[in-house]
Amino acid sequence: MEICEESGFFHEDFSKFRSDISDSDIRAFSQLENDEQRVRFVHQIVEDRYGGKLWNPVREIGIGKSLSKALEAKERGNSAFQYEKWQESLRCYNDACLLLPSENDLEKAFILANRSAALFHLNKFDLALCDIELSIQLNYPENMRYKLMERKAQCFAALKDLPSALKYYRETFTALHVSNLGGEMLEKLMKETHKMIVSLDVHIANVKKYLEPVKHGIVKKFVPHVDKSLYFDCTESEGRFARTRNHLKPNNVLLKELPHASVVMSECSGSHCDQCCSRVEVLFSCPNCVDVVYCSEECQKQAISGHHAFECGFLSFLRNSGANVVSMLALRIVSQKSEKYFYELQDELDNLQNDFVDSLFFDDYRKVYNFVTHGQQRNAEDYLKWTVMSVLLNTVLVAAGFSISGSLKGFLGKILLHNLQIVTYNSHEISELQRKKPKDSGFSVCIGAGLYPTLVLFNHSCDPGITRYFVGNAVYIRTIKNIPAGSMVAENYGQLYTRAGRRERRKLLAENYKFDCCCQACEEDWPSLHEMNPMIRRFKCGANEGCGNELLFKLNSTENEMECNKCGGLTEVNASFETLKQVDFLNRYNDAARLYSQGDFERALSKYAALINSLDEILVPPYMEYHLCQQGIRRCSLQLGSKFTDPKYT
Repeated sequence: MEICEESGFFHEDFSKFRSDISDSDIRAFSQLENDEQRVRFVHQIVEDRYGGKLWNPVREIGIGKSLSKALEAKERGNSAFQYEKWQESLRCYNDACLLLPSENDLEKAFILANRSAALFHLNKFDLALCDIELSIQLNYPENMRYKLMERKAQCFAALKDLPSALKYYRETFTALHVSNLGGEMLEKLMKETHKMIVSLDVHIANVKKYLEPVKHGIVKKFVPHVDKSLYFDCTESEGRFARTRNHLKPNNVLLKELPHASVVMSECSGSHCDQCCSRVEVLFSCPNCVDVVYCSEECQKQAISGHHAFECGFLSFLRNSGANVVSMLALRIVSQKSEKYFYELQDELDNLQNDFVDSLFFDDYRKVYNFVTHGQQRNAEDYLKWTVMSVLLNTVLVAAGFSISGSLKGFLGKILLHNLQIVTYNSHEISELQRKKPKDSGFSVCIGAGLYPTLVLFNHSCDPGITRYFVGNAVYIRTIKNIPAGSMVAENYGQLYTRAGRRERRKLLAENYKFDCCCQACEEDWPSLHEMNPMIRRFKCGANEGCGNELLFKLNSTENEMECNKCGGLTEVNASFETLKQVDFLNRYNDAARLYSQGDFERALSKYAALINSLDEILVPPYMEYHLCQQGIRRCSLQLGSKFTDPKYT
């Protein structure tokens, strides 16, 4: 996995750096024993031959912000609003928020007020209420505030919160008295507002005893989860990996986890939240740059007080360098903390024990420090390139005021170099389901990357037991097959037996992840989907309970019995086919598919899982029905995660 794009200036700068050093320098570099020595070695070359700096990044504050462009975007939003193009007007108001310089509070109040109107017409009432509150906080003019009070009342009415609707209709009536309206217009609005107050008053009085407190605007708090059946074993051949104490059935949610760190792809930086990777519907911006967007005020505050305090103003430099998602994630692991935080960890990082690490929270750096780096399999040329990239990232931190002292400089360079390695082999793509129309199956698209302390402990299988999906940057893991007690619980690193042959899978896994795959699908050389022979059935031995051996039966055979080469028992062919017939696969599968097409994903999941359980009583994978049911669970799971539908078709 590369750490930069060839189109960026880092690629050219590194080539020049490499040509400037001698073969003896490379030999000396190859003899170094640890990352800190490597970083100090490169720093010394930079000091001696480049005057102490390879790059001189300068923080660019306010670049891209423009009052005139913000006002143009606002006017485009107003025009779209007049033609009832609510989605387009929302997009334009979002653009205006992004482009507006931070000192223009009053103009921002107007933009937010207008955006609340677009949100109201899109039935996004809670979001409209948030914009109204923010607009008022920014001193939206008193003489125009009746508009916001009325919209607030209308939002609460739409949310069936009648007491709150009544309250804000009364505030609308009060606000009208200080408006600049006069004559017939004022009289008309006051009459209409008074009529709403009287109507709501009477209605509430009549149904008061039936009214319950209305809950709205409540965002469910993410609750991490690790199934109690899971534990993490360790062997010399497998390293650390997940096992299950109990038998696991399909459609069991095993894990819900937030990342230690996450980043969005640069091409998604204008559409997805820089903090949580959710697609942005209502945009919140950084006051000093246009390089990132946020999905909420909470995410905005967390980022600006955290990692973005050091990344702001340098993101264009980093993107122009070609630093890709691997390098950005390596940087984010550091920028989201502080110098003091890492300084206090210096002496313990190289002596961490698994039991202690397992007890730590996901956001503790020690939780991810011991991830595999495959450093012994890396040649000096690769190590040099990665070390120079760590110097570039370190240079940005210095310019950003990360307060790196001389004694800590080599240590943080070491951390950055170490991060590049653990991210390369342990990070996961964060994906979003994208579809053109609401009923389309869509396709999964990578929008970022994250480092997940528990997920990373799941080893690979070409026939995985789980599927993963994302809600923002939170990962969810769901089982897609029966997993016996004591077995490894495996995920998939991109190579599925159904899609490619064993030789190709093993080659790619060895190249990208530095291991030789020995999963069951590889060891037994399972056929890919297009190679499965429809004339062969893989029955489970029914002669002795607990045997479970595979019995291959050719459909053109005239044999009445199948002999098991494991237990020696005989299984009747007709009985096996009769049991398979009773499963009623086609009707049950179509029933699950129908529920999926209707958007009833939870019930569809149950149907697919039940069908796998029935088939597993009779057949041994791989077989076509097995794959189809697993694909059904995968598709349903994706629908429960982050998804985006083209607004033109909603």
